[in-house]
Amino acid sequence: MAEIEESYLEEGHEEKRKNKHEKLLPTSNIKTDFYLMSNGARALSESVLSPFIPLFGQSLGASSPQIGFITSITSLLSIFQIIWAVIAQKLKLTRFIAVISYYVSTIFTFLLLPIKNIFAFAAMRGSQSIIISGMLPTSSSIMAERVSPKFYGLINSLLQGVLVLGTAIGTIIGGAILWKLPIELSFTIIFITSGIISIVAAVFFHISIPSKKRLEAKGRWQYVEEVDVGFSNALAIMKTDRNYVFYCIFNFIFISGVNLTGPFFIIFNTTHYDLTIFETALLSSIGLIPQVLASIVTTQLTKKARKKELAIVAGVFTSFFPIFYIIPSLSGKLTGVFWILIIIWSANGIAWGIINSSMTTLLLDIIHPRRRTLQLAISNSISSLGLFLAPIIGGIIIDHSATIYLVLLISAVIRFVGISLFVFIKEPIIGGTILRPLSRIIPVFIRSNAEKGVTIITAFTPKKIVQRINQKKKEKEKQNNS
Repeated sequence: MAEIEESYLEEGHEEKRKNKHEKLLPTSNIKTDFYLMSNGARALSESVLSPFIPLFGQSLGASSPQIGFITSITSLLSIFQIIWAVIAQKLKLTRFIAVISYYVSTIFTFLLLPIKNIFAFAAMRGSQSIIISGMLPTSSSIMAERVSPKFYGLINSLLQGVLVLGTAIGTIIGGAILWKLPIELSFTIIFITSGIISIVAAVFFHISIPSKKRLEAKGRWQYVEEVDVGFSNALAIMKTDRNYVFYCIFNFIFISGVNLTGPFFIIFNTTHYDLTIFETALLSSIGLIPQVLASIVTTQLTKKARKKELAIVAGVFTSFFPIFYIIPSLSGKLTGVFWILIIIWSANGIAWGIINSSMTTLLLDIIHPRRRTLQLAISNSISSLGLFLAPIIGGIIIDHSATIYLVLLISAVIRFVGISLFVFIKEPIIGGTILRPLSRIIPVFIRSNAEKGVTIITAFTPKKIVQRINQKKKEKEKQNNS
């Protein structure tokens, strides 16, 4: 009898240990802290340099189309993601390619130091983009196969937070360097700073992804078999998965509208609003703070509300951002314009926090589990075309119209058209294409979180409402018990 009891105890202990292990498994395949620090450092490294590339182009005597070209060349060559994805899957070297391409890409930032020619600069940035493209689809695939889908929302929310934080800090650092120092010395310091931080980011990324052998030894390896990555399969997906194709096309239109004006805001701020470079950097950085908060809140919203609908509502709002942005300039009232622009940037930041969080999780819902690497590579490559073409077209329009106002208006229209087309996308799990009224979305969000006692929601919800919900919950529990 004692032996039987001991056997039951051992089985119970083993079952308890197994359940605990399964609970930890979805996030134990990666070192989340290092992964987040890596992404934050990468955002910091890139934002020290990227927002100020238009100014670097101006210092070299570049025209508006040339500024658009050097800003967007990295996006065009990101199309190499598909090739890297094919190589990674065929050779089964996903982790190796992700890590090595990250390390090698850091070298190119230092190689920008002696360049004084606009096309040589574009060539070097393009080469760097080709290399770093090896990290983008492979790291996405690694995350997809090592992290349980139920953790996507949480990790994406944290990821958005560190990316925005890194971008904000980097932009302020870059602006501070350019504020007082001569332009040539400033960019020398910026290139060195960006390069050093990118090396730190690569090291963190390497640490964050343990090797497959180590995970297998600990019994923690999870793998989802995927279809072969190849152009024949890519064409097959584009022919058969209509919902995914719609997402890629509509996102391409929306992204193109956004990036039509992207590189020229910093020039617009310094020429039309007479802001210093530091004020411009501070302006965009402050706008990122509400973006983080909105992203966190959206992660909770998407548990009950449709991700597609949230993206559409926020996208429509951000479509009016270019129009709101030029109103102070057109009115001629520039007194206190910096504070007015902060309000506009902050509101736009909230919209982008919602868009980033909801559209990322929507794409992961649409993608087939066995096609993650391929479909992520395709969608990223299509987006890259928009990121490349839009700034160049924007620069050409500015050159021919001799004003940036027309580009801002065209940007607003294209954004609106692109995001409105998302109505035709069928969202998996929930489905449907008709917008659900916000009056139905927000109460569900408040109720579900108030019942769980989440502090952040209580801060935004009247105390009486929370008390009333908790009281009703207790009454239901009493009725069930009786």
